[in-house]
Amino acid sequence: MTIVFDEFELDPARRELRVEGKARPLQPQVFDLLLYLVENHERVVPKQELLDTLWPDATVTESSIQRGVSLARSALGERGAELIQTFPRQGYRFVGKIQRSGKPSPTLSLQPRYAQSGDVHIAYTTLGGGDLDIVIVNGWIMPMRAMFQHPRTRAAIEALAAIGRVITFDKRGTGLSDRVKELPSHQQRMDDLRVVLDACGSKQAILIGASEGGALAMLHAATYPERVQGLVLCGGFARMTRAPGYPCGYAAEDMEKLKGYIRGAWGRGASLRAITPSELSDPEFVDWVAFSEQEGASPGSALDLLDMNLQIDLRALLPAIRVPTVVLQATDDKMIDPASGRYLAEHIPNARYVEAAGDDHLFFFRTQHEIVNAVHWVLSQDPPDLEEDRFLSTVLVAHPEGSADEDAWLTEVQRFRGNAVRGKRHAYFDGPIRAMRCGIALARGASLALGVHTGEVVRRGASVGGAAFDVASAIADETPMGELWASGVVVGLVPGSDLEFERINESLDVDTAEIPIFSVQFQS
Repeated sequence: MTIVFDEFELDPARRELRVEGKARPLQPQVFDLLLYLVENHERVVPKQELLDTLWPDATVTESSIQRGVSLARSALGERGAELIQTFPRQGYRFVGKIQRSGKPSPTLSLQPRYAQSGDVHIAYTTLGGGDLDIVIVNGWIMPMRAMFQHPRTRAAIEALAAIGRVITFDKRGTGLSDRVKELPSHQQRMDDLRVVLDACGSKQAILIGASEGGALAMLHAATYPERVQGLVLCGGFARMTRAPGYPCGYAAEDMEKLKGYIRGAWGRGASLRAITPSELSDPEFVDWVAFSEQEGASPGSALDLLDMNLQIDLRALLPAIRVPTVVLQATDDKMIDPASGRYLAEHIPNARYVEAAGDDHLFFFRTQHEIVNAVHWVLSQDPPDLEEDRFLSTVLVAHPEGSADEDAWLTEVQRFRGNAVRGKRHAYFDGPIRAMRCGIALARGASLALGVHTGEVVRRGASVGGAAFDVASAIADETPMGELWASGVVVGLVPGSDLEFERINESLDVDTAEIPIFSVQFQS
């Protein structure tokens, strides 16, 4: 709700200070400072608390805090010094008389909650209710607070909330979630999404994946099909950069230009302007993309996340997606080549392709009705046949001539949250890093030769098999004792991990396809 004191209104949703109905400009950090003091008006707020809460990852001096307080007082006019009082050697307190208007503000539905994924806190929020869950998976560094701030993106969320409960979250390293010191892996980000859904009590949801968020949504749908009712991909892609047979990705020089901007001019919004270029004539949109950059990530985090995105390659995994899927693609998308959307629709079984006129990369602006229509289409589809339980998994297979006993095999598989296949030295995992760490432990401790691959697993009652095991077995047959070899599919899924790989000269021929093979390097 909007916070009202005297002639002032402080609107957290629009991030506005209004005086008699007119917005008064404030720098983002000054707005955050004023809002924090107002929300904690019942006490003196220590300077260190302001530093720790508002700028936990930035170098901000006490003099910067003093300057911020001075600017906040100036914005409040003649009464500024009276409303924000200084308590020497203690801190600051807002002493104005607070009342809250009866008009609800979308920010209240944005009050974050946190789910813990390992030692990282993932911020999330919900809007709406009902039996249907709709999860928005934003791209790159786009923060959820920004999606609630712009009138059009907020209207899109509210339209979805009229259908069901909307769940949105900030991926690790972005927005209100914990900043991280290491490049996140796909496995970690899937774990993050899973713990958010668990925290919300969500058993099954429709995932809306925007841009790079589409990759996370697709991986989750393929790995946990029983928890995904359907997919809506907005401006998505299987791979971000060009490769043989895939000309629709970015060229290397384009990425170097973007990295140069991040290093030298981050926070102006230039990296996000191509979300919908037709909006650039609107000053509110220009301010919004700048805020989104600033709120989304620091320059260093943005570079790390970009590096992870550049290593995404889901091409081999698209056929494993079995849930109802809509691919939304703008004809004049300036951020992602429109051929990327067509590629997804051609390789995801039974996907519906919708190409809309315009340049709305995320479909949250002028073409937001397409997202609503896509959700309704998913709801109209019959649920997938689960008589045969098919899902994406990373499998680990040991060469049969190894010497490890059954107990040693089971101990390591269970330690890394894997599932052992009865009667075989086969196991499957819901994350490639866990599978490879298990393989490393077994190769070291039991002198086994192991192969690891990510692909489709089929489970029929107690019987578990599928093509992924065939590929991993073929790799294990070529692996020397005491080593772990991995397919190129697995290697493409672990950017951000500390695992290292060395390309094997020969590829593996499987079903007329050549699969590159890598040895997994053990750290001493």
